[in-house]
Amino acid sequence: MSKILPQISKKEKEIIKLIYQFRFLNRIQIQNFLNHKHHSQTNIWLKDLNQKQYINRIYSDKFSENTKPAIYYCNINIIRFIGDVDGHLKNYLKNLRYDNNRSQEFIREKIFLADICLRLEKVKRKNDAKFDYLTFSDMLKTESEFNFLWTLKPDLIYINHLTETESRYYLLVLLNSNLPKYMVKKSIKNYIELFFSNEWEDSTGQPFPTILFACETKALMIFAKRAARYLRDDYQNPEELELWFGMNEEIKERGIAGEIWED
Repeated sequence: MSKILPQISKKEKEIIKLIYQFRFLNRIQIQNFLNHKHHSQTNIWLKDLNQKQYINRIYSDKFSENTKPAIYYCNINIIRFIGDVDGHLKNYLKNLRYDNNRSQEFIREKIFLADICLRLEKVKRKNDAKFDYLTFSDMLKTESEFNFLWTLKPDLIYINHLTETESRYYLLVLLNSNLPKYMVKKSIKNYIELFFSNEWEDSTGQPFPTILFACETKALMIFAKRAARYLRDDYQNPEELELWFGMNEEIKERGIAGEIWED
């Protein structure tokens, strides 16, 4: 017999779906995604979900830390709430069980990615802008045309709808400074190989996307750009392949659609 889950409100279900999608979110981000004005009500929902074992909480009472908003992530009842999934989402759901052991670097990346998406949400609400974005969990859905990207694990797909019939696609890849250099090179090489495979065009029917590499530090960006130049030379430097590089600090300040990218 399946376990009967504690009852939760409609808004609390929205919070669960956000945490399932982004893995780690702080209270301010959750409130902004909900587009809710009152932090006190958001705290009530979060406390209830925490007590009912839908979410876990990271918070420090230390004097130097207690001004930072609490961070929330998946607990066992989120997994039970999501229920049966198929395809690659099975592994994604299984991995949520281990989020209490994630590194600070992993958590920082997820919080940063959520900030990027929040900025996009605010632009869309304000300007009724014509774009969409998908996180990695969105790509893993069986019905998604981007399901084939599961091995590459891009962090975000950003789709800018230029007209009713024409769109431009971007894949965002986060590179952190703790990655070994060979892993940075491998990540860049994987997207070059995707370009030559034609798998993108065959699966989506769209022109190949621009690949955006978000670098945590200036030193990392310099290394990544240099590695990309050498790799492009190895593959006869295809002119149609666009690899762009930017720093997290500038992305956070001006958004991924800002004029911050270097090739």
